[in-house]
Amino acid sequence: MIVKFDSVSSRAGLCNFSLSIPLDQVTLLYDPSKIFSASILRAMLGLDEIYSGNIYYDGIDLDQYFADGVQTSKLGYVFDEGIMLSNLSLQENLLLPLHWVKPELDTAQSDALISHWMELFELKLDLKQRPELCRPGQLKLLGFVRTLLVNPNYLLLDDPFYLLNKLEREILYRVIKQLKASYPMLIASIDDEFGAGFADAIIDLSSFQDNFSY
Repeated sequence: MIVKFDSVSSRAGLCNFSLSIPLDQVTLLYDPSKIFSASILRAMLGLDEIYSGNIYYDGIDLDQYFADGVQTSKLGYVFDEGIMLSNLSLQENLLLPLHWVKPELDTAQSDALISHWMELFELKLDLKQRPELCRPGQLKLLGFVRTLLVNPNYLLLDDPFYLLNKLEREILYRVIKQLKASYPMLIASIDDEFGAGFADAIIDLSSFQDNFSY
């Protein structure tokens, strides 16, 4: 799949931005500023207000593309800050998108899926507790678990190493190396670890800075 930005200007700062991004492999959006790539990902997901221009998925307008199915099951987006709803338990946070995308799963099946991904990310947490009792890095890894539970078609990862300590980075890098064979990924990052030897294609956004308004 190819995502095409056609002269897009948006509330988040994109200015007459045009670019074609492949989604059938692992692509790195290398962004020294970090802000520019986050705006691209949010626009792709319909989380930004588009003032002018269009975004197309294999020639299909963004709104029509998402009208044909559940957005979460198509593009699995992991926020840079691992956002969790503070008024819900960790388990309730994890189950929200899963119940939306796969309502046919019973409790045992849902619990088994959660246990699988928690074990893979080496997370040993009481899922009955609220998010404020967890470290930022733990919430970030839980964001990956929440996204992977619904088995999306593509993974969009915003600054994967942000908030993670050294051990958590090692765990995450190991896991996404395993996932590389199963999931096309679009990774927005300033980290070289996702460059040579990992990404199939690298788009250096430093040459597009004139297309962004800070």
